Amino acid sequence: MQIELDDVLQLLRVYRHDLLNQLQLVDGYAGMGQHDVSREKLQVLINQLKNERILQTIQAPQFVFWLINLKLNERDFNINWEVENNHQSIEEFDHLLVHDGKLLTHYLKQQFNDFTQVHMFIQINFDNNGILSIKLRILIYR
Repeated sequence: MQIELDDVLQLLRVYRHDLLNQLQLVDGYAGMGQHDVSREKLQVLINQLKNERILQTIQAPQFVFWLINLKLNERDFNINWEVENNHQSIEEFDHLLVHDGKLLTHYLKQQFNDFTQVHMFIQINFDNNGILSIKLRILIYR
């Protein structure tokens, strides 16, 4: 997978649109005096941005791009991730992760084409010996 400049710009447009919608939601709740809800939505957004920043530290640009693109453009997929002990690069697995991720999402779409929502949680972890483990939890709702 080679990332093209047009793909990056399209992803940025979608990302900015999504971010603006979330900020307008926070502003709307604040404007109605629902400050607790506004703060809660703002905290969710802050945590999401922190998780995206940490994801980018794994030095797997193709996988990070693919994952964020999937999250923003495939509304049937609700994707969350967690990166722990990210003290080394997984760049050598970059293309393999994208390949396997595409196979998995294609399979899920084929097998569950009438599903309502797919929730995916990806946990990327490096242990103290530098061994990489990736855990995937998938919930399918009809």
